[in-house]
Amino acid sequence: MKNIIKISLLFICLNNLSFANEAYKESVKEYDRFFQEIGEKRVGVDESIINSIKNPFIMKKVEVVVKDNNSTVVKKDIYNLSAIFDKKAKINGKWYKIGDEIGDFKLKMIKTRSVVIANEHYKKELFIRKSNVSKIKFSSK
Repeated sequence: MKNIIKISLLFICLNNLSFANEAYKESVKEYDRFFQEIGEKRVGVDESIINSIKNPFIMKKVEVVVKDNNSTVVKKDIYNLSAIFDKKAKINGKWYKIGDEIGDFKLKMIKTRSVVIANEHYKKELFIRKSNVSKIKFSSK
């Protein structure tokens, strides 16, 4: 009886070992196929397509003003909201409605006390200034 149990256990172990060996061989074959695919030469993107891609980096437009004594002063675009009336906003002395272009920006939204201007890289909220303190909030998309 003991010999039958030992033989049965030995048979079960050998049987499981043969199944494990087959599973190991299949996984090795799968890895071999994977490494073979990695090793194959791949075709890249054509250079003309790469050259037509839009630059992903933000380019800030800066105006340079040269004074008489050859010293340069960098002038940044300043947007000053002075009034909001009847779905229009007065920015830098001109009246705009939603969708109008203001420099590099478009007027996107008119709120009760502020307006939102945006372009593809920046979104700015302009507030009506009550004092000499700037309340312009900057955020990027």
